[in-house]
Amino acid sequence: MNKYLMIGIIVLVIVAVGAYLYMNNQTPSAGITDEATNDAMVKKESNETAVEEKSENEAMEKTEDTAITDESTKEFTLNASSFKYDVTEIRVKKGDTVKIILNNTGGIHDWVIDEFDARTKQINDGETDTVTFVASETGEFEYYCSIGNHRAMGMVGTLIVEE
Repeated sequence: MNKYLMIGIIVLVIVAVGAYLYMNNQTPSAGITDEATNDAMVKKESNETAVEEKSENEAMEKTEDTAITDESTKEFTLNASSFKYDVTEIRVKKGDTVKIILNNTGGIHDWVIDEFDARTKQINDGETDTVTFVASETGEFEYYCSIGNHRAMGMVGTLIVEE
C-alpha cells in the first residue's frame, strides 16, 4: 500500500511542476547543449542592436505622427517575446503623456513600471494591450515583465525621462 502512495505522490509532484512551468512559459536555459540553439542565440544577440535601432526608429516615426495631433503624447510599440522586449530604452520629456502598445509575440507577458503605477494586462501570444501614463518625474526608471521570473531572466528596459 505504501508503494502505491509513494508512486501517487511522485506523479502528483511531476504534474504540479509541469503545470507550473507550462503556465509560466518557462524553458530551461541553463546548460544549453544544442549547437543549433547556441548558434541561433549568438546570431540573435548580434542582430539585437540592429533590431533595437529599427524599433526605436519606428517608435520615433509613430511619435512624429502623433505629434501632429498632440505634441505631448509619445507612442511606443514594444514586442514581447521569450524573456525580452525588442525596445529596451525609451526617452521622453517630463510632462509627456506616454502611450505603450505591447504586442506579445510569444508566451505570456505584461509591461510594468512601478514609479508611474503603469501596467498592461497580462496578455497571451498574439494579443496586444495598451497603457497610457504621464511621465511626471525626471530620472531613469526600470520597466519589466512581472510574469514568473521573466524580470530576473532579463526582460527589462529603461524609461529615461528628461527635463
